[in-house]
Parts: sequence; structure tokens; C-alpha cells
Amino acid sequence: MAGKKRRQSERTALSEQAMTEAAVGLIVERGIAGTTLASIGERSGYSRGLVTHRFGSKAGLLAHVHDSVAAQWLEHVERWVDGASGIAALQRVADALYDFIVHEPEELRAMYLLRYASIDPSAEYRANVAKLNAAHIRALSGWIEEGQAQGEIAAQIDPRLAAELFASVVDGLLYRWLVSPEIPIEALHQLLREHLESSLQAEAEA
Repeated sequence: MAGKKRRQSERTALSEQAMTEAAVGLIVERGIAGTTLASIGERSGYSRGLVTHRFGSKAGLLAHVHDSVAAQWLEHVERWVDGASGIAALQRVADALYDFIVHEPEELRAMYLLRYASIDPSAEYRANVAKLNAAHIRALSGWIEEGQAQGEIAAQIDPRLAAELFASVVDGLLYRWLVSPEIPIEALHQLLREHLESSLQAEAEA
């Protein structure tokens, strides 16, 4: 019986992964409005009924796609930060972002299409996006506070405001990349790294 349960859980996980990957591809190709439960079922090789049974509705599916890619992104950031703090942690977040743009562009496009569309009051997954935003700001603020405790980051900097500004720059950079993929993303990534150091670093004592 336990073996059957494991096999069933494996089948469920595989079908969910296939549906999620199909949804990501369709969102990037056709947009949110053009992505339907039927098209996801067709592309993933499952019925619309199973897609509906698994996610309940299109809103439920969109929330799942956002959260799945967001979880992948957060794991990616944690690997890159790897215990660093202060300016180094923020620079590694910038590095993780650049790496994600280069190696996981479809997932990033899908997540940010959903994030930007969440400003629509009718978007039923707005709470999912707000939760991720809050988690980002907490993490960024924490790294800045650690840098201040170590004397690396200027004490007069407000960690929350600096975190919000960094997140806003990242969101703006990604928006520009989504609209104009030809922008010099590598050079902008390097400039962001340099700006983090010059703007946050505490002045050396005389």
C-alpha cells in the first residue's frame, strides 16, 4: 500500500510539473489572457478536467505558477547569497538575477508578467505577489542591517528604505528587459553591483 501511495504521489508531482511548465510556456507565448485551462491540458498531455481538478480555476493555476517560479527564484537567491551579508549579499542577489535572466528567461518572464498584472484590482492572486514582495524586503533589510552591525554599511541608512529602493531598481530593470530584450543587461548588472558598493559603504575612519 505504501508503494502505491508513493507511485501515486510521483505521478501527481510529474503531472503538476508538466502542467506548470506548459502554463509558463503559454503565458510567455500568448499572455495571461490567451492562456486557458484547455490549452494547458493540451500542451501538457492531460485533460482540461484534470487541470481544473488540480488547480480549481484559472486564478488558482496562475497563483500556483507564480508561487512555483517564485520558490525557484528564492532558492536560486539563497544559493548565490550563500551566507553572505551586507553589500556582498546584495551584490550576489544582483548576480543571481543576472544568472536567472541568462539561464531561466521563460520562467522569469512568466513570473514578472504575473507580478505586473497583479496591479489589476481583479487579479485574484494579488495576495501571493504581496507575500513574495514582503519576503524580499525582509531579506534585503536583514542583510543591510547585518552590514551596519559589521560597520560596513553606513549607519545613517534606513535599511527598509534602502531595501525598497533596491527592489524597485530590480523591478524596473526587469520591466525594461521584458519590454526591450536588447538592452545591455550585462553592463547594467555590473553598474548595479558597483552602485551598491558606492552608495551603501560606510566612510573609512580618518
